[in-house]
Amino acid sequence: MASGTGERKQKKVYSKKIQKLRRAIVFTVVAACLIPTCICLILAVRYDRLRTKYEKSEADLNWYRDRYGDEKSILAASDSGDSGGDTSAEYGEIQWDYGVANTSGAQNPEDIEGTRYVYLTFDDGPSSSTGEILDILDQYGVQATFFVCGKPDSKYTDLYKRIVDEGHTLGMHSYSHSYKDIYASLDSFKDDFKKIKIFLYDTTDVDSIFYRFPGGSSNKVIKDDIAEYEKFLDEQGVTYFDWNVSANDDKAGATKETVYNNIISNIPKYKHCVVLMHDAADKKYTVEALPEIIEAIQAMDDTVIVPITEDTLPVQHIKK
Repeated sequence: MASGTGERKQKKVYSKKIQKLRRAIVFTVVAACLIPTCICLILAVRYDRLRTKYEKSEADLNWYRDRYGDEKSILAASDSGDSGGDTSAEYGEIQWDYGVANTSGAQNPEDIEGTRYVYLTFDDGPSSSTGEILDILDQYGVQATFFVCGKPDSKYTDLYKRIVDEGHTLGMHSYSHSYKDIYASLDSFKDDFKKIKIFLYDTTDVDSIFYRFPGGSSNKVIKDDIAEYEKFLDEQGVTYFDWNVSANDDKAGATKETVYNNIISNIPKYKHCVVLMHDAADKKYTVEALPEIIEAIQAMDDTVIVPITEDTLPVQHIKK
Protein backbone atom coordinates (compact mmCIF):
# COMPACT_ATOMS: atom_id res chain seq x y z
CA MET A 1 0.00 0.00 0.00
CA ALA A 2 2.76 2.36 0.96
CA SER A 3 4.57 1.60 -2.23
CA GLY A 4 1.38 2.16 -4.32
CA THR A 5 0.71 5.47 -2.61
CA GLY A 6 4.26 6.61 -3.26
CA GLU A 7 3.98 5.76 -6.94
CA ARG A 8 0.74 7.74 -7.25
CA LYS A 9 2.36 10.76 -5.62
CA GLN A 10 5.28 10.51 -7.99
CA LYS A 11 2.90 10.32 -10.95
CA LYS A 12 1.03 13.43 -9.73
CA VAL A 13 4.28 15.34 -9.32
CA TYR A 14 5.39 14.19 -12.76
CA SER A 15 1.98 15.14 -14.23
CA LYS A 16 2.18 18.62 -12.73
CA LYS A 17 5.65 19.11 -14.17
CA ILE A 18 4.41 18.02 -17.57
CA GLN A 19 1.49 20.47 -17.35
CA LYS A 20 3.79 23.33 -16.36
CA LEU A 21 6.12 22.45 -19.19
CA ARG A 22 3.22 22.37 -21.66
CA ARG A 23 2.00 25.76 -20.42
CA ALA A 24 5.49 27.16 -20.75
CA ILE A 25 5.75 25.83 -24.29
CA VAL A 26 2.31 27.22 -25.22
CA PHE A 27 3.17 30.60 -23.68
CA THR A 28 6.49 30.68 -25.53
CA VAL A 29 4.82 29.82 -28.83
CA VAL A 30 2.08 32.44 -28.33
CA ALA A 31 4.65 35.08 -27.32
CA ALA A 32 6.81 34.15 -30.29
CA CYS A 33 3.81 34.79 -32.53
CA LEU A 34 2.40 37.88 -30.81
CA ILE A 35 5.61 39.85 -30.33
CA PRO A 36 6.61 39.85 -34.02
CA THR A 37 2.99 40.54 -34.96
CA CYS A 38 2.86 43.58 -32.63
CA ILE A 39 6.20 44.81 -33.94
CA CYS A 40 4.92 44.44 -37.51
CA LEU A 41 1.76 46.39 -36.68
CA ILE A 42 3.75 49.20 -35.07
CA LEU A 43 6.12 49.35 -38.02
CA ALA A 44 3.20 49.31 -40.45
CA VAL A 45 1.60 52.29 -38.69
CA ARG A 46 4.90 54.19 -38.66
CA TYR A 47 5.50 53.32 -42.30
CA ASP A 48 2.03 54.56 -43.24
CA ARG A 49 2.61 57.86 -41.43
CA LEU A 50 6.03 58.31 -43.00
CA ARG A 51 4.64 57.46 -46.42
CA THR A 52 1.88 60.05 -45.98
CA LYS A 53 4.44 62.69 -44.99
CA TYR A 54 6.64 61.68 -47.90
CA GLU A 55 3.77 61.92 -50.39
CA LYS A 56 2.80 65.36 -49.09
CA SER A 57 6.40 66.52 -49.24
CA GLU A 58 6.69 65.12 -52.75
CA ALA A 59 3.52 66.98 -53.75
CA ASP A 60 4.96 70.17 -52.22
CA LEU A 61 8.18 69.66 -54.18
CA ASN A 62 6.29 69.13 -57.43
CA TRP A 63 4.28 72.28 -56.81
CA TYR A 64 7.46 74.28 -56.24
CA ARG A 65 9.02 72.77 -59.35
CA ASP A 66 5.98 73.78 -61.38
CA ARG A 67 6.26 77.27 -59.95
CA TYR A 68 10.04 77.85 -60.06
CA GLY A 69 11.43 75.08 -62.27
CA ASP A 70 13.53 72.08 -61.34
CA GLU A 71 16.68 72.21 -59.24
CA LYS A 72 19.05 72.16 -62.21
CA SER A 73 17.38 75.13 -63.87
CA ILE A 74 17.41 77.10 -60.63
CA LEU A 75 21.11 76.38 -60.06
CA ALA A 76 21.90 77.17 -63.69
CA ALA A 77 20.02 80.45 -63.43
CA SER A 78 21.86 81.26 -60.22
CA ASP A 79 25.25 80.56 -61.83
CA SER A 80 24.35 82.75 -64.80
CA GLY A 81 23.25 85.61 -62.56
CA ASP A 82 19.58 85.18 -63.40
CA SER A 83 17.03 85.29 -60.61
CA GLY A 84 15.66 81.85 -61.49
CA GLY A 85 13.32 80.72 -58.75
CA ASP A 86 14.07 83.56 -56.38
CA THR A 87 10.80 84.98 -55.11
CA SER A 88 12.32 88.44 -54.88
CA ALA A 89 12.30 88.57 -58.66
CA GLU A 90 8.60 87.89 -58.69
CA TYR A 91 8.01 90.55 -56.06
CA GLY A 92 9.80 93.06 -58.22
CA GLU A 93 12.50 93.62 -55.58
CA ILE A 94 10.07 95.48 -53.31
CA GLN A 95 11.96 96.70 -50.24
CA TRP A 96 9.12 97.16 -47.77
CA ASP A 97 9.57 97.63 -44.07
CA TYR A 98 6.24 95.99 -43.39
CA GLY A 99 6.13 97.26 -39.84
CA VAL A 100 6.04 100.90 -40.92
CA ALA A 101 4.67 100.68 -44.48
CA ASN A 102 1.95 103.09 -45.46
CA THR A 103 -1.28 101.12 -45.33
CA SER A 104 -4.95 101.84 -45.14
CA GLY A 105 -6.86 100.36 -42.24
CA ALA A 106 -3.78 100.20 -40.04
CA GLN A 107 -4.05 102.95 -37.48
CA ASN A 108 -1.59 103.50 -34.67
CA PRO A 109 -2.52 102.80 -31.03
CA GLU A 110 -2.70 106.49 -30.17
CA ASP A 111 -5.33 106.97 -32.87
CA ILE A 112 -7.75 104.34 -31.55
CA GLU A 113 -8.61 103.32 -28.03
CA GLY A 114 -9.67 99.82 -27.12
CA THR A 115 -8.79 96.30 -28.10
CA ARG A 116 -5.92 95.48 -30.44
CA TYR A 117 -6.90 92.88 -33.05
CA VAL A 118 -4.26 90.55 -34.42
CA TYR A 119 -4.98 88.50 -37.53
CA LEU A 120 -2.56 85.64 -38.12
CA THR A 121 -2.51 84.81 -41.83
CA PHE A 122 -0.72 82.04 -43.70
CA ASP A 123 0.02 82.18 -47.44
CA ASP A 124 0.80 79.51 -50.07
CA GLY A 125 -0.70 76.45 -48.38
CA PRO A 126 -1.79 73.84 -47.92
CA SER A 127 1.52 72.04 -47.47
CA SER A 128 3.10 69.29 -45.42
CA SER A 129 3.31 71.87 -42.59
CA THR A 130 -0.41 72.72 -42.53
CA GLY A 131 -1.41 69.91 -40.20
CA GLU A 132 1.18 70.95 -37.62
CA ILE A 133 0.12 74.59 -37.87
CA LEU A 134 -3.51 73.59 -37.33
CA ASP A 135 -2.53 71.45 -34.34
CA ILE A 136 -0.74 74.41 -32.72
CA LEU A 137 -3.63 76.77 -33.36
CA ASP A 138 -6.02 74.23 -31.86
CA GLN A 139 -3.77 73.79 -28.82
CA TYR A 140 -4.00 77.52 -28.06
CA GLY A 141 -7.66 77.92 -29.04
CA VAL A 142 -6.75 80.35 -31.84
CA GLN A 143 -8.43 80.87 -35.21
CA ALA A 144 -6.39 82.17 -38.14
CA THR A 145 -6.77 82.93 -41.85
CA PHE A 146 -5.31 80.77 -44.61
CA PHE A 147 -4.82 82.31 -48.06
CA VAL A 148 -4.46 79.13 -50.07
CA CYS A 149 -3.49 78.18 -53.61
CA GLY A 150 -5.02 75.54 -55.87
CA LYS A 151 -3.51 72.12 -55.20
CA PRO A 152 -5.80 69.45 -56.67
CA ASP A 153 -3.71 66.55 -55.37
CA SER A 154 -5.94 64.39 -53.15
CA LYS A 155 -3.30 64.55 -50.41
CA TYR A 156 -4.41 68.11 -49.68
CA THR A 157 -8.18 67.66 -49.81
CA ASP A 158 -8.53 66.89 -46.12
CA LEU A 159 -6.36 69.87 -45.21
CA TYR A 160 -8.59 72.31 -47.09
CA LYS A 161 -11.58 70.81 -45.29
CA ARG A 162 -9.87 70.79 -41.91
CA ILE A 163 -9.07 74.50 -42.19
CA VAL A 164 -12.76 75.20 -42.60
CA ASP A 165 -14.02 72.60 -40.11
CA GLU A 166 -11.83 73.99 -37.33
CA GLY A 167 -13.22 77.51 -37.70
CA HIS A 168 -10.46 79.21 -39.65
CA THR A 169 -11.09 81.63 -42.49
CA LEU A 170 -10.37 80.36 -46.00
CA GLY A 171 -9.04 83.00 -48.37
CA MET A 172 -7.79 82.88 -51.95
CA HIS A 173 -4.15 83.39 -52.93
CA SER A 174 -4.53 82.58 -56.64
CA TYR A 175 -4.73 79.12 -58.14
CA SER A 176 -1.30 78.78 -59.72
CA HIS A 177 0.74 81.37 -57.77
CA SER A 178 2.66 81.86 -61.02
CA TYR A 179 3.30 85.59 -61.25
CA LYS A 180 4.10 85.62 -64.95
CA ASP A 181 0.80 83.86 -65.72
CA ILE A 182 -1.50 85.57 -63.22
CA TYR A 183 -0.29 89.08 -64.00
CA ALA A 184 0.19 88.64 -67.74
CA SER A 185 -3.03 90.62 -68.19
CA LEU A 186 -6.25 91.45 -66.41
CA ASP A 187 -7.97 88.63 -68.29
CA SER A 188 -5.33 86.17 -67.09
CA PHE A 189 -5.91 87.35 -63.55
CA LYS A 190 -9.66 86.87 -63.94
CA ASP A 191 -9.20 83.33 -65.28
CA ASP A 192 -6.96 82.35 -62.40
CA PHE A 193 -9.32 83.96 -59.87
CA LYS A 194 -12.32 82.05 -61.18
CA LYS A 195 -10.34 78.82 -61.12
CA ILE A 196 -9.34 79.12 -57.44
CA LYS A 197 -12.80 80.28 -56.39
CA ILE A 198 -14.53 77.33 -58.07
CA PHE A 199 -11.88 74.91 -56.82
CA LEU A 200 -12.32 75.95 -53.19
CA TYR A 201 -16.10 75.79 -53.44
CA ASP A 202 -15.99 72.31 -54.97
CA THR A 203 -13.52 71.15 -52.32
CA THR A 204 -14.94 72.76 -49.16
CA ASP A 205 -18.40 74.14 -50.03
CA VAL A 206 -17.05 77.56 -49.01
CA ASP A 207 -17.61 80.52 -51.32
CA SER A 208 -14.54 82.49 -50.31
CA ILE A 209 -14.84 86.28 -50.29
CA PHE A 210 -11.28 87.15 -49.28
CA TYR A 211 -8.24 87.46 -51.54
CA ARG A 212 -4.55 88.19 -51.19
CA PHE A 213 -2.55 89.16 -54.26
CA PRO A 214 0.58 87.05 -54.71
CA GLY A 215 3.29 89.54 -53.81
CA GLY A 216 0.70 91.88 -52.30
CA SER A 217 -1.25 94.59 -54.08
CA SER A 218 1.92 96.70 -54.11
CA ASN A 219 3.91 94.20 -56.18
CA LYS A 220 5.78 95.52 -59.20
CA VAL A 221 4.92 92.63 -61.47
CA ILE A 222 1.51 94.04 -62.36
CA LYS A 223 2.06 96.38 -65.29
CA ASP A 224 -1.59 97.39 -65.62
CA ASP A 225 -3.36 99.78 -63.31
CA ILE A 226 -3.92 97.90 -60.02
CA ALA A 227 -7.20 99.76 -59.70
CA GLU A 228 -8.61 97.60 -62.51
CA TYR A 229 -7.79 94.45 -60.54
CA GLU A 230 -9.29 95.93 -57.38
CA LYS A 231 -12.41 96.91 -59.30
CA PHE A 232 -12.82 93.36 -60.60
CA LEU A 233 -12.54 91.90 -57.08
CA ASP A 234 -15.05 94.43 -55.79
CA GLU A 235 -17.49 93.44 -58.55
CA GLN A 236 -17.14 89.83 -57.37
CA GLY A 237 -17.97 90.82 -53.80
CA VAL A 238 -14.42 90.00 -52.71
CA THR A 239 -12.24 92.03 -50.33
CA TYR A 240 -8.47 91.84 -50.66
CA PHE A 241 -6.08 91.96 -47.74
CA ASP A 242 -2.41 92.85 -47.63
CA TRP A 243 -0.49 93.02 -44.35
CA ASN A 244 1.22 95.51 -42.06
CA VAL A 245 3.30 93.05 -40.05
CA SER A 246 5.48 90.45 -41.76
CA ALA A 247 7.44 87.51 -40.40
CA ASN A 248 9.79 87.90 -43.38
CA ASP A 249 9.98 84.13 -43.29
CA ASP A 250 10.43 84.05 -47.06
CA LYS A 251 13.72 85.95 -46.88
CA ALA A 252 17.18 84.43 -47.00
CA GLY A 253 18.63 83.82 -43.56
CA ALA A 254 15.27 83.63 -41.79
CA THR A 255 15.33 81.73 -38.50
CA LYS A 256 12.92 80.95 -35.68
CA GLU A 257 14.28 83.95 -33.79
CA THR A 258 13.98 86.43 -36.68
CA VAL A 259 10.44 85.28 -37.44
CA TYR A 260 9.44 85.76 -33.80
CA ASN A 261 11.13 89.18 -33.47
CA ASN A 262 9.78 90.53 -36.78
CA ILE A 263 6.24 89.85 -35.62
CA ILE A 264 6.31 90.64 -31.91
CA SER A 265 8.33 93.86 -32.27
CA ASN A 266 5.92 95.32 -34.83
CA ILE A 267 2.52 94.36 -33.41
CA PRO A 268 2.53 97.20 -30.80
CA LYS A 269 2.62 99.73 -33.65
CA TYR A 270 -0.93 98.98 -34.76
CA LYS A 271 -4.41 98.42 -33.43
CA HIS A 272 -5.31 96.22 -36.42
CA CYS A 273 -2.42 93.89 -37.17
CA VAL A 274 -2.57 91.62 -40.20
CA VAL A 275 0.42 89.33 -39.82
CA LEU A 276 1.93 87.66 -42.87
CA MET A 277 3.44 84.19 -42.50
CA HIS A 278 3.90 81.34 -44.94
CA ASP A 279 2.55 77.80 -44.86
CA ALA A 280 5.19 75.92 -46.81
CA ALA A 281 7.28 72.79 -46.45
CA ASP A 282 10.52 74.81 -46.36
CA LYS A 283 9.33 77.24 -43.67
CA LYS A 284 9.82 74.97 -40.66
CA TYR A 285 11.14 77.86 -38.56
CA THR A 286 7.74 79.54 -38.88
CA VAL A 287 6.07 76.47 -37.39
CA GLU A 288 8.72 76.30 -34.67
CA ALA A 289 8.19 79.96 -33.72
CA LEU A 290 4.39 79.86 -33.82
CA PRO A 291 3.73 78.66 -30.22
CA GLU A 292 5.94 81.40 -28.75
CA ILE A 293 4.41 84.00 -31.06
CA ILE A 294 0.91 83.10 -29.91
CA GLU A 295 1.92 83.09 -26.24
CA ALA A 296 3.57 86.52 -26.57
CA ILE A 297 0.51 88.02 -28.29
CA GLN A 298 -1.88 86.52 -25.76
CA ALA A 299 0.23 88.06 -22.99
CA MET A 300 -0.19 91.57 -24.44
CA ASP A 301 -2.70 93.84 -22.72
CA ASP A 302 -6.12 94.14 -24.34
CA THR A 303 -5.06 92.13 -27.39
CA VAL A 304 -6.94 89.31 -29.10
CA ILE A 305 -6.15 86.96 -31.98
CA VAL A 306 -9.04 86.58 -34.41
CA PRO A 307 -9.64 85.36 -37.99
CA ILE A 308 -10.47 87.73 -40.82
CA THR A 309 -14.24 88.18 -41.26
CA GLU A 310 -16.56 90.47 -43.20
CA ASP A 311 -16.30 92.94 -40.31
CA THR A 312 -12.51 93.13 -40.43
CA LEU A 313 -11.00 96.47 -41.37
CA PRO A 314 -8.97 95.76 -44.55
CA VAL A 315 -5.25 96.42 -44.46
CA GLN A 316 -4.20 97.36 -47.98
CA HIS A 317 -0.91 98.75 -49.25
CA ILE A 318 -0.98 102.23 -50.68
CA LYS A 319 1.16 102.69 -53.78
CA LYS A 320 2.91 106.03 -53.94
